[in-house]
Amino acid sequence: MNRELTPQAENQVYIFDYLTTSSFATWQEAIRFMHEKDKLNNDLNECIAYNVVLRDKLRQYGIEALLEEIFAIIPRNTLTDLTLRYIHRYWQEEPIADYDIQMYSINDAITILGHTFHGLADIRAHREIVGKLGSRWTDCWPKACEPINDVHIGEWYANYPVFDSSDYSDNRTYENYIFRTHPLTQEHMNEYLQIPHSCNYSMVGEGIPQTLLPILYYPGDGPYMLLATAKQKD
Repeated sequence: MNRELTPQAENQVYIFDYLTTSSFATWQEAIRFMHEKDKLNNDLNECIAYNVVLRDKLRQYGIEALLEEIFAIIPRNTLTDLTLRYIHRYWQEEPIADYDIQMYSINDAITILGHTFHGLADIRAHREIVGKLGSRWTDCWPKACEPINDVHIGEWYANYPVFDSSDYSDNRTYENYIFRTHPLTQEHMNEYLQIPHSCNYSMVGEGIPQTLLPILYYPGDGPYMLLATAKQKD
């Protein structure tokens, strides 16, 4: 189900699989759905990391208290000992950052720096500068697009890995989109290279400098994208 959302829709919780992205009005509904679909052992940690309402709970109360809330909804033995050890170790080694990360469907309308983009395709259409990750050079090149007042978009991307001749036709890319209120230059783009990224070249994690938010990541395949934004002040 796709709904028009903004990054401040904090009660919305998303879960994805390879074909669909499902959204839920409460995190309890999402946990019940994951339990019914036998997805908790594989996907619970990502559900926590990529939904604002669960990140807030983790930040405020800690992982033990959050798990206790989850076990009030589903049986404790639903999660294996291996999964529990992994979740605890992950948040000890990678403490939650003081900003929001929210999962969305690639078809959702999302508001970034005051401008509403109608899905990932709309964001792609407004890239002004593009650079390639994973190469020996880090030059960027301009991209012709229709400008947006006060929002400027750049992209760092990386090609999917090539293992044999059958992979050469694979044109999928891991995509990181950056958003600024002023035009982006090569120097600005290079600032983003300091962000730690995963094996799939995602810059959206717990190590983003606050000055480089917001950033959006798309893994190049599938129905979801991740948006990291500064925490809204009360």
